[in-house]
Amino acid sequence: MRVSLKSVLAAGLAVGAIAWSASAAPISLTSTVDQSGLTVPQSGGPYPLTGAGTPYDYTAQPYNQLVSIDSIVVTLTISDGDSGVGEFDFNDLTLGLDGIDTGLKLNSFLNNNIVTQTLTQLPVPLQAQILAALQADGKLVGTVIDADADGQVTAPDFIGFPSANGNIQTTLDINGQTAGGGGNVPLPAAVLLAPLGAGLAGIYSRRFRNK
Repeated sequence: MRVSLKSVLAAGLAVGAIAWSASAAPISLTSTVDQSGLTVPQSGGPYPLTGAGTPYDYTAQPYNQLVSIDSIVVTLTISDGDSGVGEFDFNDLTLGLDGIDTGLKLNSFLNNNIVTQTLTQLPVPLQAQILAALQADGKLVGTVIDADADGQVTAPDFIGFPSANGNIQTTLDINGQTAGGGGNVPLPAAVLLAPLGAGLAGIYSRRFRNK
């Protein structure tokens, strides 16, 4: 049985690809904390979402293994957000993390209503900055960024982030990829394993030819 050089090289590259695919792994981080409980004039923001001294906290999780962010998912409650279709802050409110605008639109928080929603941002703009902020201390301060100050156009208006003595909380999930771990093979080793795979294929091809 003859084995072509192309087949030998393909086998080697396949071994390397398997090693590389094992080196990356998905990871999900989650943090649930009290909301700020504050009601503030709706005059441009940013507005405090997480409580004073209680940012989203991932220090008990492997946040330092995260190398990229695929998506963020936030659950939050807003009182009188005025971001419904046709309301003055539609498309104006976004989620901020450590002062960085995630681009996640906080729409459908209706006028004179307390609304809870779970919203997802994918892909994540400025993910490198968010990742750097997270890895600095394992924590992220949540805010709501308001693109304009039109809450004061006709009459004073307010926006709130109820806490109800800790009974209303906000959750932030960060989903991304790690560089590997737990016995996974990093990229340089994957590259080295490719010719090893080719060598193994060559050995087996010679054995088949000698039979």
